[in-house]
Amino acid sequence: MRIILGITGGIAAYKSAELARLLANQGHRVRCILTEAGARFITPLTLTSLTGEPCYGANPDQGEWRASPSIEHIELARWADLVAVAPATANILGKAANGLASDLLSTVLLATRAPVLWAPAMNTGMWEHPAVQANMARLRSFGHAVVDPGEGGLACGEEGSGKLADVASIAEAIQAHGTPKLPILRGQRVLITAGPTREDLDPVRTLTNRSTGAMGIELARAFRDAGARVQLVLGGDLPAPWGVETVRVRSAQQMLEACEARWAESDGLLAAAAVADQRPGTPSSEKVKKGDGAETLVLVRTPDILARLSAARRPDQWVIGFAAESEKHLEHASAKLKKKGLDAVLVNDVQDGRAFGAQANTLTPVTAQGPHPPMGPLSKDQLARAVAQWWAHQLELRPD
Repeated sequence: MRIILGITGGIAAYKSAELARLLANQGHRVRCILTEAGARFITPLTLTSLTGEPCYGANPDQGEWRASPSIEHIELARWADLVAVAPATANILGKAANGLASDLLSTVLLATRAPVLWAPAMNTGMWEHPAVQANMARLRSFGHAVVDPGEGGLACGEEGSGKLADVASIAEAIQAHGTPKLPILRGQRVLITAGPTREDLDPVRTLTNRSTGAMGIELARAFRDAGARVQLVLGGDLPAPWGVETVRVRSAQQMLEACEARWAESDGLLAAAAVADQRPGTPSSEKVKKGDGAETLVLVRTPDILARLSAARRPDQWVIGFAAESEKHLEHASAKLKKKGLDAVLVNDVQDGRAFGAQANTLTPVTAQGPHPPMGPLSKDQLARAVAQWWAHQLELRPD
């Protein structure tokens, strides 16, 4: 992606160097534009060194730094796949919201037809001022995306909202906002389950499994980037992805209830969670002490979330299940597909601990027509994007 990164005059400008480096390391081309105030906090040389691209706008030694005699604001506006401003001060927000163009960055913002993303940072009083909030509302009405500031200690010594969002979150928002959408998935309401469930034996011990939820989280990112409206029901401890409505759950029963509350309003389901199949029949309210001799644990089945949701589906809804198998992968996946009435099962080989954690993974889709070519081995983020592309193609082939 070709990204214009606008940097304005706030103390958080020092974080823009890290953002520029992160985006460049992800394979994006990043060209920075400094305002005159921004150049008081960070230099063109720093940004050029980090991105390998020219830096435009203000230069403390040369005034308005012109890399070439061309009509820069038009060329840059056309060059960009996305324009991001981080940090965005109240001044630049006001300019852009009202069509003012008094420097290179504001003229690029006015001229570009690329998606625009804002990451505001300022004092709490400024951020909460009605004029700033009105400007933000107007920018959102233009279709611009916003990574809202966080709360915490500010440079002025106060505590409150207005702190620049985490750099990784801004980078993820740029990826989500700038990625080309898949038309058939745009606007689809997709429910995704991810992560392990945990069934308590007592206040200390649980029954769970080795899943981290990484694959399901990457699926949420991939379908979000493809244009879907994703709701994620997440177990485990991994952080939720930016821009995805997420509900945290612990047990299989909690996951079922969260899904049932959302299923009727969804267009499709990707059931990627590793749901514990059993729970203790009578969990203890106190820590169970060691005893002499053999100990017996009575287990009962947890609800079959995928089967319940599939049974309650409308004709226009689609359901994809996942299967982690250590043997007879395609045979077991086909049986699951038929038994639960699914549109597809994505099966992987977990023998010897494969597929768990940060490892590369391979998924083989199985549908009513039989097995499809395997996807992978790929990193989980690449694999999730491959799944989104594959399923978008399958939806295009479905009869109306």
